[in-house]
Amino acid sequence: MRESLQGSTHDDQALKVLFATVKDLTSTLSADEVIQRLLKRVLFHLDSEIASILLVESDATLQISHAEGLPDEVVETTCLSLGEGISGYVARSGVALLIEDIEGDPRFQRRNHERYYTHSAISVPLQNHGGVLGVINVNNKRSREPYALEDLRLVQAIAGHAAVALSNARRFEETLLRAQTDSLTGLANHGHFFATLEAEVARASRYDRALSLVMVDADHFKAYNDRYGHMGGDEALVGIARMIQQRSRVHDTAARYGGEEFAIILPETPLEGAVIFAEKIRQAVEAEAFGQAQPGELSVSAGVSTCPLEAQSASMLVERADRRLYLAKDQGRNRVVGAG
Repeated sequence: MRESLQGSTHDDQALKVLFATVKDLTSTLSADEVIQRLLKRVLFHLDSEIASILLVESDATLQISHAEGLPDEVVETTCLSLGEGISGYVARSGVALLIEDIEGDPRFQRRNHERYYTHSAISVPLQNHGGVLGVINVNNKRSREPYALEDLRLVQAIAGHAAVALSNARRFEETLLRAQTDSLTGLANHGHFFATLEAEVARASRYDRALSLVMVDADHFKAYNDRYGHMGGDEALVGIARMIQQRSRVHDTAARYGGEEFAIILPETPLEGAVIFAEKIRQAVEAEAFGQAQPGELSVSAGVSTCPLEAQSASMLVERADRRLYLAKDQGRNRVVGAG
């Protein structure tokens, strides 16, 4: 009778842990936040020192997304094929493992062996709708005791709900990205551009940092469209967008402002730097042969403005850059104007 009561108490505790974990994981729609919370929950509930979450990438490799207790070098350089090592085996097979002696397992990669104070380890797939999204690994129980079957079952239960939460968060982020992205060029759309610009102007003003805006417009685009058709025009717009994206930094925002006009938000960039950036775009477009066109058949003009030196609001920044863009058009096109 006593064993039955103890078992019931343990089951109740496990249910409370699982309920709190599920509530935590499903209360965010950020995929990165889901993974961070999952890592913390597994470490806490298994009272462990080392844990890692590896995700299956688009090239069918496993890479560490988040980890605790592993050297930075291991986190940054680990890249496994499906089937490679313990994590690769779990990802390919979808089978959870409770390993009694990790260093005795032939699949174990030994470069971390000096960090394991216990031989026991758990590796569980993050699995949803039959597909494996990643793998959770946990090692080094603080008590130095081996993991038990109930530990494995708890991680499996958490992993099942975490996989659903991760899939939901990814779908939400993909939907949000599509809503913010121009379908032709893949750049930010007009609405996302303005929301970002207002936030960046506020930040630049708060911290007294330079923020520049570049407005780029394809010259004589109607004539180009008439000559090469709408498909040729679309191909050219995609090409210009690619050139802008390739020359933009991670924290820059490149957008299709509308039609054949583009806008690029350049945080931490003074007017002189933005003019240099715009000139690189202009030169690249002038030298490119788009589709059936010859190099030089398509060019762009650009206008550049900066805040807080010249403007104190997003609308003022756009108005000044747009005015300089049309000044570039009036001066003969295929040029960059950053003053006037």
